[in-house]
Amino acid sequence: MVIIAMKSRYYNSKDIIERAEIMDYYQKLEELLSQMALECKIVKKIANKPSRSSLMITTYGGRREFSAVSWNDGIRKRRSINKDEDRIYRLANLAYTKELAARLSYDKALLEKALKQMRPLDYMSMLPSLPKHFDLLDPDRVMHPEKYGKRPPCPNPSRHVLPTELSLSIETDLWEWARKPYCENTIHPEAKIHRTRQGLLCRSKSEAFIFGIFMDLGIPFHYDEVFTVYGRRVSPDFAGVRRDHALILGEHRGLQSVEYLQKNAWKEQLYAEAGFYPGINLFYTFDGLAGALNVSLAEAMIREIFWL
Repeated sequence: MVIIAMKSRYYNSKDIIERAEIMDYYQKLEELLSQMALECKIVKKIANKPSRSSLMITTYGGRREFSAVSWNDGIRKRRSINKDEDRIYRLANLAYTKELAARLSYDKALLEKALKQMRPLDYMSMLPSLPKHFDLLDPDRVMHPEKYGKRPPCPNPSRHVLPTELSLSIETDLWEWARKPYCENTIHPEAKIHRTRQGLLCRSKSEAFIFGIFMDLGIPFHYDEVFTVYGRRVSPDFAGVRRDHALILGEHRGLQSVEYLQKNAWKEQLYAEAGFYPGINLFYTFDGLAGALNVSLAEAMIREIFWL
């Protein structure tokens, strides 16, 4: 089963689907309307079958009288069927089916009218009606704040060094690590404008594609997490965990210019001092000269360094 990441947390896709079904009453009503339309068609077909007679039930001094009533050339005829129990119930079923068809048609029309006036309850449909810049927030955390613990404080500038390997005992702990809240980079949140397939925001379109690669490959990871290495704060674009518990850092270099490379050269030196080397536990992705990411090449690189 696919594991879906929502910023600092991972959820089982089945749980998300079940939660969506509980909240999306609009979708449930549409399904109900479709079912009613089908049943209405079946019941009408039965109710409209030609019949010469209808059932009449009368009582005289405590005695019941069952009659089959028919019309012939405008003349009403009534015949006792007290001894024909099978016919009594066939005519009774016909009367019941006609009333059921009428009520189903009425309720279906009422529900169709109500659905046209209702507004869907999914988050994306509500977004335009919410306060400005709500698209910068994590949708799942807005809807379910009770699931999220207090965000841990970011590391203080010190001689803290990134661990090249997480001290985890069993493989399932990797997902526990991925689910825990972490210190996320909050500098320039307005730059996060590119939405992933999971509805989360990244700083570039290429990073959103790489985010999707991690998701498709089922790699536990954090996006834009803040670390402190020898007194300097650094936030690699991606920090994932390999099956041997090695921490793998990923940086996307979107701009191809001397100024950009010189500006970010300190990161590569800092990573080396902390034990992170390209091709071993550190990888870089780049945009091409046309400004687009080669997704296939990026995926091949990620597969190789994560041993997939």
